[in-house]
This record gives sequence, structure tokens and C-alpha cells, in this order.
Amino acid sequence: MTDVDGSGAEEAARRICGDGDAAEPLTLDVTDEDSVTAAMRALALAVGGLDIVVSNAGIADAAPIDALPLTEWQRSLDVNATGHFLVTRAAVRGMRQQGLGGSVILVCTKNTFDPGRDFGAYSAAKAAQLQLGRVLAIENGEHGIRVNMVNPDAVFTDSRLWSDDLRAGRAAAHGVEVDQLEDFYRRRNLLQAPVGAGDVAEAVLFLASDRAAKTTGAVLPVDGGVRGAFPR
Repeated sequence: MTDVDGSGAEEAARRICGDGDAAEPLTLDVTDEDSVTAAMRALALAVGGLDIVVSNAGIADAAPIDALPLTEWQRSLDVNATGHFLVTRAAVRGMRQQGLGGSVILVCTKNTFDPGRDFGAYSAAKAAQLQLGRVLAIENGEHGIRVNMVNPDAVFTDSRLWSDDLRAGRAAAHGVEVDQLEDFYRRRNLLQAPVGAGDVAEAVLFLASDRAAKTTGAVLPVDGGVRGAFPR
């Protein structure tokens, strides 16, 4: 269990262990190549190798392109695109060396197919993440390594992505009040259903498991049904 926030990783690991399972927290900055290398080495030394990697780091800021500072654009690319490159590159290197196959899941976003107004830095970087996953699937199938993507939308529960500033920015972009934002996202999907962290976890678990043993290069939406985000 990794996080750039070491205490956050520890808390998540404690929650997992509370269910009788085992989890080991590691501090990991996905934008730092040395940090990624060190984390993968620590993992190999602790458990002998890796079978499944879920790459789900992400940040988001809201601003129209013409008002977007270069620093925010670059930070989004660093975390939402390059960070996933560094993690998945290290993952497939390790899996190839083991020669046992493996499964990589990238948590992307519905914005990869259906970007939002004033959300250019996030949408562009996450689109690069999804394309990275597709190329990884092409390059690693012969090694028995499956690579799939999950596209959630509007996961408010158990997520630090939705800061007060981000909520205000997305509410303004959609022309609703901040306290109406969660209901706006719920009402816009076909099932009229809120999407939670547990829903995303179930999709990740399916793709990581042998139930999806014959699936690679797939994009699985977990968004309640957003027509503009249908994979195509």
C-alpha cells in the first residue's frame, strides 16, 4: 500500500489489516524515479516479487486553458501521466524478469473519452495515461502480462481529489451550486446512481483476478453510464 503521504499509507494499511488481511505501507512519490525504484525493491525483498500492480495516483485542478499556469499543467503531467509511466515501467520490468505473467490495472477517468470544460490539464494527462496502458498491453501480452484500465467518474467518497477548490471549480463549470455538485453528477449518468470507491475497487478486483484471465487492453467504465464516455 503506497502513498506520497506516508501516514495516509499507514492508515490505509491498518484498515486493510483490520479485516484480517495483511498490508504493508510504503511511502512512494510516483513522480520520482528513485522513489519508484526503491519502493519496487522494498516490495520484492518483503514478499519475493509482484503479481498485480494497481496504478491509481492522481491530482486535479480546475482552470480554463487560457488561464492555466504552466506549473499546474506540468504538475498534472508529472503525476497523472509520467507517474504512471514510471510505476508501470518498473512493474512490467519486474514481471518480465519473474517470467510468471502478471496483471497491471491503471485507474484512469471518464475524462479520457469525455473531457470537461476548465479541466484541460487533468483530462489531457489522464488521456496520456490511458494510451500508455493500451501500448503496455500491446507490448506485454507475449509475456503473459495483462494491462487494463478502469474509468471512474465523480467518486466523492474516500477521495482527496475533491478539494474545496476543485468542487468550486467544477460547480462553476457546470453552472450549479457547490452543495448540488454531487447530485448533479449522479443525475447525469444513465443509472442515476452515485459511484463510490467500493464500486471502483470491485472493477479493479475483477480485472486483477483470474476471472479476467483472457482480457487485456480493455477499458471498463465505472461511471453509472455517461454516454459521452462510452469506450469506442
